Amino acid sequence: MSHIRTLLKYFYKPILPWNLGFTLTAIFFIGTYGARVTGFMFFWKFIGYASTIFLQSYTAKNVYMYYRNAGYSIKRMYIYAFAIDMAIFIIMLIVLFTASHLFAPHHVHTKGR
Repeated sequence: MSHIRTLLKYFYKPILPWNLGFTLTAIFFIGTYGARVTGFMFFWKFIGYASTIFLQSYTAKNVYMYYRNAGYSIKRMYIYAFAIDMAIFIIMLIVLFTASHLFAPHHVHTKGR
């Protein structure tokens, strides 16, 4: 199991800034416009994943053989990397919504409006 962690670390390292940029943009828009744009931001994340795959396959295609020789398919490596990125995104959403709920003024939680 530690072998896949090491390989995944090396696989994810070049695409981390790209995915982090899409994640922080999505979190910013959700924080600015509220929960109503969350669905679009998941779509935004998938656009980011598609661009990451394109960028990685265009610039580092010769690196894929390293992972194939280790016994892991590139599709599997992308699934692992994107699962980690989606978990980071969901954790950031939970923190954002929890923080906005904790620090909201008390009059927001009253009945009426």
